[in-house]
Amino acid sequence: MKWLTLEWIKKQCRIEPGFTDEDGLLEKYGEAAEDTVLNVLGKTYDEVMDEYGKIPMPVQQASMMLVDLSYQNRTTDVITQLHNTGAFDTLVAPYIRHAYGDVDTVPQEVFTLGSQLKILVEAELPDELKMQDVDFTVVVYNNDEKDKTKTYQKADCILTIYGTYVVLVDSTDLGIGRYLCKLTVDIPDSDYPSGYRKEVVKINPHVTVKG
Repeated sequence: MKWLTLEWIKKQCRIEPGFTDEDGLLEKYGEAAEDTVLNVLGKTYDEVMDEYGKIPMPVQQASMMLVDLSYQNRTTDVITQLHNTGAFDTLVAPYIRHAYGDVDTVPQEVFTLGSQLKILVEAELPDELKMQDVDFTVVVYNNDEKDKTKTYQKADCILTIYGTYVVLVDSTDLGIGRYLCKLTVDIPDSDYPSGYRKEVVKINPHVTVKG
């Protein structure tokens, strides 16, 4: 575990310190909680540490909540329960990396070549559809070298508890420059012969890679 400890997990779950039979299970829950929270944030552990100098307390608290729910509800949909409480969302929301639209006032985040990037992909869909309900393709491309592109299918992306997806991008594939994304979504529509219409959304994650 990167920031959780067995001591704090046991306090959160109201487990006596001397009870060690489930320590291995608790550590697994802790590791899974940390990975889940980082996926929701769209950041790596090192990125959070570089940005804040520590793991912010709300992020730690959200992780503990996830561990506690996993421990108390071992056979239910823990992620849905946690999302429905609203408390988890409130804790982590200020620390999430969002994929913004083409707004020039949003500063670029600069990474070195070779970095593994997490880009959050989301779109407002009609008819109360969610990203899980549709098929989509994400193309990430280097705006400075337009021949450098990488295509990701839905199955290549990571689903977050918000119903959005995270794309993992290896910057060595796209090189030095400003990265942009094109999201193509298949929307069910009976007016089209195929039964679907394609909606294209441009996403500017405000990410620049330098050498």
